[in-house]
Amino acid sequence: MVNVTPVTVLIPAFNEEPRIGAVLEVICNIERPHRIVVIDDGSKDGTSKVASQYPVDVLRHPHNRGKGAALQTGIDYIKGSPLWLFLDADLINLRPDHVEELLQPLEADESLGMTVGVFQGGKLNVDLAQQYFGILNGQRGFRGVFIENVPSLHWCRFGVEIFLSKLADHYRVPVSYPALKGITHHTKEEKFGFANGLYQRLKMYYECLYALLNWRKHCIADLYLPW
Repeated sequence: MVNVTPVTVLIPAFNEEPRIGAVLEVICNIERPHRIVVIDDGSKDGTSKVASQYPVDVLRHPHNRGKGAALQTGIDYIKGSPLWLFLDADLINLRPDHVEELLQPLEADESLGMTVGVFQGGKLNVDLAQQYFGILNGQRGFRGVFIENVPSLHWCRFGVEIFLSKLADHYRVPVSYPALKGITHHTKEEKFGFANGLYQRLKMYYECLYALLNWRKHCIADLYLPW
């Protein structure tokens, strides 16, 4: 194995009992040194129980605090890592090569601070959303110095990806967008039924819009990033 840089994988999860196992089956068997943290964000189902069957650390919020807060809990728990990988808990067709496609650009080019995966060849509606709203993709790799210096993510809920992308742009952090072929995810309507799924989708859009309009309030003027 050529690339041996250790990676910390954070997987925020909310009511993902039927789906998280498929992601953990893959990520727990990647070849590079790794530590995996599942952050159960107040699930009402058996998400934590399923995750606990794998060689991962499982952290739990007593109530739902949002995706950004879940990721911040994972960051605070680990404290430091040369590479970070953020993955969603509802991915379909995740493979080890997708992990490497997110991490290898960071190893090959020290100027990069973040990678953002772009789904290709999965569900058409998801691929189209990726094409036009790639800023929302949760499959991301990071250089340690980026994560260790960004402001707290606790406030931004589903807008966390927008906040991270806006920070990278603001501080001129180079970003790569590798294609993740064949991967996709469950839609909210598939997971929760049409009515509740639509409600959850609109709630997500609201949180994303809030982050888009308010990210500067949480931006630190003298943030140290070596770019």
